[in-house]
Amino acid sequence: MESAFELTTVYVTNIFGIVLIGVLLVGNLWRLSERNAENTYLLLILFFSFCGCVLDPIAYTADGKPGVLARIVVYSSNTLLYLSDLFGTFFWLLFLAEHLKWRFTALHRTILAAALIIGVAVAILNHFVPMAFDVSPSNVYERRNGFWLYMIIDYSFLLNSVIIYLICKHRGGVFKSFPILVYFVPLIIGTAIQSLFYGISAISASIAVSIAGIFATLQSERVFKDRLTGVFNYAYLDYLKRLYTRKKVSHVSGILININGFKHINQTYGRAVGNQLLVKLAKFITQSVGELGNVIRYSGDEFIAFINTQNEIAISVCITRIKSRITEFNKSTQRPYKLSVCFSTLNYDSEKGMEDFINEIYHGMREEKIAYYSMPEHDRRERPSF
Repeated sequence: MESAFELTTVYVTNIFGIVLIGVLLVGNLWRLSERNAENTYLLLILFFSFCGCVLDPIAYTADGKPGVLARIVVYSSNTLLYLSDLFGTFFWLLFLAEHLKWRFTALHRTILAAALIIGVAVAILNHFVPMAFDVSPSNVYERRNGFWLYMIIDYSFLLNSVIIYLICKHRGGVFKSFPILVYFVPLIIGTAIQSLFYGISAISASIAVSIAGIFATLQSERVFKDRLTGVFNYAYLDYLKRLYTRKKVSHVSGILININGFKHINQTYGRAVGNQLLVKLAKFITQSVGELGNVIRYSGDEFIAFINTQNEIAISVCITRIKSRITEFNKSTQRPYKLSVCFSTLNYDSEKGMEDFINEIYHGMREEKIAYYSMPEHDRRERPSF
């Protein structure tokens, strides 16, 4: 049975975690109100972390207490704790992948779904055939060999997130950096403390601290984000200029994308329609570039995709993906207008600098625009995404 001191430490650490989660939630309501996958995953991470902070002291308090009610509480609270940890690590993986614009393959998604289903199934079956844990006749929680299955699944999700980060960092270079240590360091410390000192519950609270680190990182990134489209803004270009100069970055290229007839769309159908078009195009470009780079909204209807390669095939693949998504968008519903864009590509030359790069890629865009508007109107309609 737990001593009063051990129960006190459990209550204190988890109350700290609950308060921290509450502060994070209240302080970031403005951010989380924006509906996107990244914010959804953050909310789910917060929710399961909160569940852990609530369930942990309940499980500790009921452990070893006599009676049927205590037995039910020990079983149910520990089951829910297993599931909270399982889903918490799973949604951390999805959040990081979404933030870095990682594209899961169908096989990868299937493996992740299978691991999650196995974890949930074991938690349910454990009530009938104790595999992960059992409760002794004196209502004391006892681990079983199936516990290690949960550890394998949880740590596989965490390891998978590290691998995804390293791959994105390799492919995207300076464009794909995220301080994942702000998540892992508190979690590792909390796990070590709870393992070394029996009776101290630190994991749930440490996860709350990790989430606080994530929000702090996202807040600093928000300075460089365009409010409408969610891609990077003009200020990020100035940051890249300093970064390129300091690190002498090479093997980088840019794709300038400009909407044809955007002024006409704004004047004819209203700015609300124009804004929706900008948001859609930003999404198409971001999805197409993926982990290779980042997208900047340079001006009203112009975007620059910086990618960490000068390989012509890779650049061509990105452009083909953008065109494909635009074509699908134009075919999806009947609209009185078509989304049409021009492209200009250029390899970045570290010897010339950012100003020369912008001037040259804009010169290429002017030529593309002249060629586009010199076409007969019928031909433009036939080739809306070129």
